[in-house]
Amino acid sequence: MFVRIRWFAAGAIATMGGMGYLAAQVKKARQKLTPANLLAAGKQQAASWLDGAAERVSPDEAGHRGS
Repeated sequence: MFVRIRWFAAGAIATMGGMGYLAAQVKKARQKLTPANLLAAGKQQAASWLDGAAERVSPDEAGHRGS
């Protein structure tokens, strides 16, 4: 009987620890998902896409020198 109580207590403690961990992760994610942070991430991604497009469109200087 004491073995069952021990396993029950261990499970309850593990559950509480897991819930505490998840609560901390949700709190951290909530702080990251502010409108200002989302706007900054969007600007950075758009700039990255534009830089990549500019590199693909611009001619390669080394390969296109006069023949």
